[in-house]
Amino acid sequence: MPKRIVLDLDLCCGCRSCEAACKAAFKGESRIRHGNIAQTAYLPLACRHCKDPLCAAACPVDAITRDEETGLVTRSAYICIGCQSCAFACPFGVIDAPLVRHISQKCNLCKDRDEGPRCVAACSSGALQFLGEDEIKQREISMRFVSKHSFYRRSS
Repeated sequence: MPKRIVLDLDLCCGCRSCEAACKAAFKGESRIRHGNIAQTAYLPLACRHCKDPLCAAACPVDAITRDEETGLVTRSAYICIGCQSCAFACPFGVIDAPLVRHISQKCNLCKDRDEGPRCVAACSSGALQFLGEDEIKQREISMRFVSKHSFYRRSS
């Protein structure tokens, strides 16, 4: 069963170390985005590698494909024409519309690393985790209504 990046918002401190790790690995081009919620909290937005990816369906040149075995949704830099269809089609807003070198930046879960994604390894607070479906259900990520400690971003 494929794993995916999961965010526990109660633990995120907004340090953006995940973004720095991603930029370092991909020559200054971060493949993880950050959303700003009412200028109160930043949350990292990583590709969810959907079962039926709308970004792939919207791509006119089939630059984005999903591997049925691993569940990984990848983009071919050589095929991508920079039309931004994928960015507009993604319901989670994780593909950045202002394209770098006119090519969409897409998370590949650091498939070159056995340890998992660099952003998860760099997360100092443990907010980003690389989990399988069974692990997500067991941990009840984002099911808390109140944070465990007043230091965390959301308190009540």
